[in-house]
Amino acid sequence: MKRILSISLLMLVLTAASAALALQASEAPQSRPIPEGSAFPNLKLSGNLSAEQAAYLGLAASDKNPRLSKIKAPFVLLEVFSMYCPHCQREAPAVNELYSLIERRGLAGAIKLAGLGAGNSLAEVEIFRAKYGLLFPLFCDPELTAHQAVGSVGTPYFYLLAKDKKTGAFTVKLSRLGRMDSPEQFLDELAAAAGLPKAGAQ
Repeated sequence: MKRILSISLLMLVLTAASAALALQASEAPQSRPIPEGSAFPNLKLSGNLSAEQAAYLGLAASDKNPRLSKIKAPFVLLEVFSMYCPHCQREAPAVNELYSLIERRGLAGAIKLAGLGAGNSLAEVEIFRAKYGLLFPLFCDPELTAHQAVGSVGTPYFYLLAKDKKTGAFTVKLSRLGRMDSPEQFLDELAAAAGLPKAGAQ
């Protein structure tokens, strides 16, 4: 009986590992993603943004711990990452390309991109930013407070958030674990979820 239980447990572990590999993501056992259509928490954002990055999000450069609701954009694509996640490391150039592609397609006024370093300190986030030359704003979450609030998801995880013009609150338009197939395809998926035209693609 013990042997059967051991084999069953091993099969479950292997199945979970295979699923994570297929998704190209580091999964989290306690993951509870926020469903599409649901309200998203008004996270406190901690980081070390340049004046240019703060302006990109419409934040005051003097505000070192702004709330998510302060970001001035109809849509925000939030990537939950970890500098220690191998999939996030491999995904970094693609996310950087996605940021540039949003600019080139004339969608920068509609979709803003930001990253949340789950379990990463400010220093670790800065190391990750420098190593991969990331252009978009990154925020740290050393105590995993924000990570828990967004469902303790695996990494990389992408939430496309839509802002209510009246309240400033965000709701989830797209919720997705794992690396993108390509920046171009993912941007088309984001535009479709946000109801934005694909026109303007270069």
